Amino acid sequence: MPKYTIRKNRIKAGYVTGFTYDDEARLELDQNAMYHGVFLRGIDGVKPDAEWGRLSFDVECSEDRTYSIYVLAMNEKTRMVGGLMVDFDVLMTNPEIPLKSKKTILLDQGASRYIGRSDILMYDQKGQYLYIAILVAGEGSLAISHLTVDSTGDNFMATYPEVYRERNSFFHRYISIFSSIYNDYEKDISRLPELLDPDLCPKELLVLFGSWVGVDLEGASLDEEMMRAFVREAYNLNRMKGTKKAIERVLEIILGQPAVVIEHNRLRSWIKEEKIEAPDGFQTRGVYDVTILVPGKLTEELRHRIVFMLNQFKPLRTKISIVQMDETPTADSRTYLDINTRLPEEHAAELDKGLSLDGTVVLK
Repeated sequence: MPKYTIRKNRIKAGYVTGFTYDDEARLELDQNAMYHGVFLRGIDGVKPDAEWGRLSFDVECSEDRTYSIYVLAMNEKTRMVGGLMVDFDVLMTNPEIPLKSKKTILLDQGASRYIGRSDILMYDQKGQYLYIAILVAGEGSLAISHLTVDSTGDNFMATYPEVYRERNSFFHRYISIFSSIYNDYEKDISRLPELLDPDLCPKELLVLFGSWVGVDLEGASLDEEMMRAFVREAYNLNRMKGTKKAIERVLEIILGQPAVVIEHNRLRSWIKEEKIEAPDGFQTRGVYDVTILVPGKLTEELRHRIVFMLNQFKPLRTKISIVQMDETPTADSRTYLDINTRLPEEHAAELDKGLSLDGTVVLK
């Protein structure tokens, strides 16, 4: 049973306005755009008078949005429009032609219109080339994905006697209900491998997959990309568990950049050999202690993420301290001012929504 899946390349070859789309061909409505429409080039059914069956897709639509689907089948790509012979591929994808004019042309040429439907039987359309258009009105969000065209529409009509095979009859449409259910099951089964792919599976499964590979993600307050990274790299992280490399990789996943990991056992030996002076706090640390220098500000949420995940991969007796390497200047009892330095005078100020306070500002 021939099927056509509307993927990114087919959408890219058409005309899209007021929508964004990703590599998975998911169309996401741009609410800041004034007009919203999708016009696809003709899908080739290979033979003249090809019969078209079912158009289906997944849709997420808010209550205040309405969308219309237009489908038109024809044997030739050229048609007489307004006294001129035009190529429908060129006409549908021409950005200079208004959406309203394209809609009118489609209806004048015999297109079928369906409002707010995501499962459509196109039994009244016959022709080698199938044109599909989507127009959106109203306010709110809209997303369309997994666009699929089935050129047959049913799986069971050929099993019945010839007398029952009248196309687009009541019996044909009734039997198509069961064909649609069967095809949906088939589509769900074909997507099963995606459920086991850490890059494609739903976010809700990541905690479960982490538990399968020995990584506890529940309660870590990680965002989705971090969770996917931990599941994807769980095998290598478990191999490195208890090493400095594991700590460094965990920090890189959470911070998005490398952090400095100081092992006090090695630091004390290095200080002794090189005969250099170290801060008092570093000299009193034990041989199992590790200090992590985190670039940027250390929020309570970030600290929780680091501690929660490092406790799963650090050596058993290791005590970890986290130090914030903030670029904001601070002054302590050992700070002095040079002869060309001056402290600015205090001034009254106002804060609006566009301003923020950094670590050098004190409110009195």
